[in-house]
Amino acid sequence: MIETVGTGTKLPLQETIRRARALHEVINVQLGRPNGAGWTTAADLAAPASADLEALIATARQQLCTKTPNVVGSAVLQTVQWPLIVTAVSCYLLDQRVPDLALTNVRLRFTAEWRAVGLALGRGRFTAVSGDSAANQPDVAIVPDRDALRTILLTSLETQLGFLIAQLCQRLGCHAKGLWLAVADRLAGTVLWLMPLIDTAVSPAQIEQEVAALIRVPGSPLNHRKVGVFTLTCAGRTQAFLNRATCCYWYKMEDGGYCATCPGRSRKERNRLLLQQMVE
Repeated sequence: MIETVGTGTKLPLQETIRRARALHEVINVQLGRPNGAGWTTAADLAAPASADLEALIATARQQLCTKTPNVVGSAVLQTVQWPLIVTAVSCYLLDQRVPDLALTNVRLRFTAEWRAVGLALGRGRFTAVSGDSAANQPDVAIVPDRDALRTILLTSLETQLGFLIAQLCQRLGCHAKGLWLAVADRLAGTVLWLMPLIDTAVSPAQIEQEVAALIRVPGSPLNHRKVGVFTLTCAGRTQAFLNRATCCYWYKMEDGGYCATCPGRSRKERNRLLLQQMVE
């Protein structure tokens, strides 16, 4: 469903969302109150007695065959954060707009197996930089430049996911520091993935600069030396890759395996596999 203003005109954020969806089929975001089953608000997930969060925890325990708090907490966080981060980052990179990520404005859609498959923004509020074509619209907040907008993006994600991380730590007894590493990994990895999709001429140095600007912020829980970007060169082509700090636990799933960038691999083995992928 598309939210419209009184005249029936599309809200300014709708075009940004359309462009984001066009980047890749897995970016499934919409504007307005969604139809169909499987939707829950981000506020419900972060609530102290959330039945949906308990269901996510139970599913992670069953799929990974473990009750280890840090593993289960990280798995749940990775499920929930993916649509949120990819939506926010795609809007930011495409049109220098950051949608309103307040708990009450975000709904997530899950399958019966509790896999996140969609996100809906209730209203079209967003923050943009000076000069945005919608600067005079009532639901648009303006900041002076990209650095200020990046701060809004980072603060919005930290606030939204901070509520979920607090609940996971309280319920499971896991450590917040490890969960924030998973957020840093996902944020950096999403930037690394999206920038070449948006601009095929973007350089590894530009990608590394954007990642560093987002996660190398003093005082941020995402600021950790383990997460970053490295490059490999093969046949005259240089490509950027994510230096991950956390595991996705795919190897624990049925028919799963180890990612090429798994932090459990040695650097030599990781680079060998990635260079092989570049050749293929």
